[in-house]
Amino acid sequence: MMPLLAALAGMSGCAAPATTDAGLCLGLGRDVAALRRALTDHPQTAAPVGEAATDVVIGFEAACR
Repeated sequence: MMPLLAALAGMSGCAAPATTDAGLCLGLGRDVAALRRALTDHPQTAAPVGEAATDVVIGFEAACR
């Protein structure tokens, strides 16, 4: 039962209204920018990796800009 509660608690954190931590955004900004450049520079990236990475970039930019 505890793993289920932990999973639900984690999911609810992601589904909460848009709240961002400025430190998190600041700390990950360079890495996400590098990920964006890598995706742009290497369009042959395998679809499962490219799609997941694209989702990360889009989500980060939506939350942190």
